[in-house]
Order: sequence, then C-alpha cells, then structure tokens
Amino acid sequence: MKIALLSDIHSNSFALQAVLAEVAAGGPDRVILLGDTFGYYPWAVETWRLIEPLDVFAVLGNHDQLVLDVAPPDPEPVYWDLAKQNERELIEAAPEAITWLRTLSPHAELAVDSRRVLCCHGTPDDPLNGRYYPDNPQDPTGGVAAGEILLLGHTHYPLVRPLAHGGLVINPGSVGQPRDGDLRASWGWLFPQESRFEPVRTEYDVASALKLLTQRGWCKLAIEALRKDYRGRLKSQ
Repeated sequence: MKIALLSDIHSNSFALQAVLAEVAAGGPDRVILLGDTFGYYPWAVETWRLIEPLDVFAVLGNHDQLVLDVAPPDPEPVYWDLAKQNERELIEAAPEAITWLRTLSPHAELAVDSRRVLCCHGTPDDPLNGRYYPDNPQDPTGGVAAGEILLLGHTHYPLVRPLAHGGLVINPGSVGQPRDGDLRASWGWLFPQESRFEPVRTEYDVASALKLLTQRGWCKLAIEALRKDYRGRLKSQ
C-alpha cells in the first residue's frame, strides 16, 4: 500500500493544491492527514473543497480544535482570531467541514498491511498539543511496539526516526507552513509494509499567497511565517 502523508495545511490552499496535484499523479491508496487542516490562513473554504473529494483518514489538530471552540483557551493564543475567521467562513460556505471536524479525534489508529499505525497530531501522551522535534534525544513515549509506525504532526519539522526496538516514528512536516528552512510544502509517501517513508518537497506559488495576505491586511506573524527561516529553532535550543 502507498499512502500520501500530509499534515499542518493550515488553510494554505495554495500549497495544498500543488501538493495534491503530485499526490494524484502518484496514485495513492489512501491519504492520511495528521491535523491542523485549518487555522493561520484565510482560505479555509478553498482548502475544504480540495480535501472533500478525497478518501482521507484524519485526526484533529490544535488549530482545528480552536475552530470548534466557543471560547479561547487561557491565555488566549495570538492565532485565536484567525481560527475564528476560518470558522465563520466555513459555517457560511461549507458547514459540512465543521461537521467533519467534530467527528475527529487528535489520536487514532488503523491497521495497514498487517501493521499497526498510530496517528497523533501531537504525541501519544499529549495527542493535541505535544511536540516531538527532530533533535529530541529520547524516543517518544506512548508504547510504540516493534513493527509499529507512529505518525506525528504539529511541529512543522519533518522527521523519520527508526526506534531501537524496531518501531518507526514519522512526521511529514507541514504542507502549509514549513519551519525547517525549506519553504516548499513538506509531505511524503508512506509504505507501511516496508516501514519506509519517502519525504517530498513541493514548490508552490508563495509569492501570490503573500501578496493576497498583504492585501487583506492579514496577521503579520502568519505572513512572515511563509517566508521565514526557522532553522535552529528546535526544542533543545
């Protein structure tokens, strides 16, 4: 089986459209989405229209949860208003996307090619908000057994780590807002039977996205994140 593994789209439909063109050309058996479909950027409806026709196995991300929340967490995150903008536009133009989000959990598992695949947006011990970075010196907790595959999102940093006992941890990075110094959309192909992951970087029209965000007077932090070099800003630093 060949699975397209995506995470952290964050309503960046420009990046998603380019990625899905490559996904379609590759002929996936399934698409797994590791959360944060929405949030940060204003193209939630366009993002949903791209996802809606797909056979997607998805988990809920922390920004997706903010879209659903009635009140902000304390302290209120700087991206709360961005999530609420996504919610308003989805309710108006694509309420089925809200219904879909409500069916999702931040952690789920499935059996693929006789392998147990665990999916979290964060980490097994904190599925919604946990972070496991490439420079973390320890294996993630949560009971990944030999032969099992743990799929993570949330950090926006791609990661492939074979564990000493035979398990495998993968983070495909972020489609909509990569933070590893390469501004191309980050995703990849998972081959569960072989316990193998092929990372992919996809170019997209960042300039047009930035232009539209600037014209809308969008959040400056979200704009800068599309062209910012995050290298060196890992957990241990």
